[in-house]
Amino acid sequence: MINKMPFALCIHGGAGVITPENLSQKDKKIIKNDLILALNAGEKILAEGGSAVDAVAAAVVALENSIHFNAGKGAVYSREGKHLLEASIMNGATLEAGAVANSMKIKNPVLFAKSLLENKDLIMISGEAADNLAEQTNHELVENDYFDTDFRKEQFLEAKKISETTSFLDHTNLKMGTVGAVALDRNGNIAAATSTGGMTNKLDGRIGDSAIIGAGTYANNKTCGVSCTGVGEYFIRATVSSMVSNLMEFGKMSLAQAAEITIKGHLTQLGGEGGLIAIDKHGNINFSYNSQGMYRGFINEKKNEKKVFIWDDEEL
Repeated sequence: MINKMPFALCIHGGAGVITPENLSQKDKKIIKNDLILALNAGEKILAEGGSAVDAVAAAVVALENSIHFNAGKGAVYSREGKHLLEASIMNGATLEAGAVANSMKIKNPVLFAKSLLENKDLIMISGEAADNLAEQTNHELVENDYFDTDFRKEQFLEAKKISETTSFLDHTNLKMGTVGAVALDRNGNIAAATSTGGMTNKLDGRIGDSAIIGAGTYANNKTCGVSCTGVGEYFIRATVSSMVSNLMEFGKMSLAQAAEITIKGHLTQLGGEGGLIAIDKHGNINFSYNSQGMYRGFINEKKNEKKVFIWDDEEL
């Protein structure tokens, strides 16, 4: 009989300027409840012996369906007042990956990205072509106004005012809310997934790190799985998610060492802000970030732990 290893799962709901002053107790409770729902969705699959790929997709879907994160239903507005969604997923057992960018109609972009894992001729697709392929492959589509929320509309209007005197890309807390998940299943396989609406008031056509394998998402059974959140341009330049894996594989570092050097060293030196979640092949979990806070949570079956965090506190 083959001994099954304990599973592990971690999630994030974005990093940025998260302080007690700009997050009410009511919002804090709602956000933590949504994080727990996402953990529960992934945990159910892993506990029943399901795959890491299925688990991260389920966890991210739960977060995409919440209005409280910048992904799916709660996505931010682009410069032209549209919602342009992106997501990616990677299977650490096979190094297969799928990604979508600038979708306007796919209700759950992570599920569409997941379907591309089976497509040997395509990893990444964007825009109208992505929506057309999603329709042809029977993914649930919605009108773009399905993603409208009053909160994101207010952020959009505020960002437009800011952009009149500064850069067209607003790098304040108006970007918060990218979501992601990383899992290790009982067969020792790792997967990672990330989903976002991008930057508030972003230039239409812009693509961030969440759609790019090796930048916002990476998984390799030899090392770890990683999902990132932050200002995408810096994560792309720093190849953050794959750098953690490479430092482990070729630099012989631990997950903690590799994540710390990547976020607190390389990314910070470039001027980038954000963070990552990661799980290595042994089930070790890491949260590294250089912002004021990061919505995050984890389940570690080996230690019988289940926690969610915003700062360095926890509450279930």
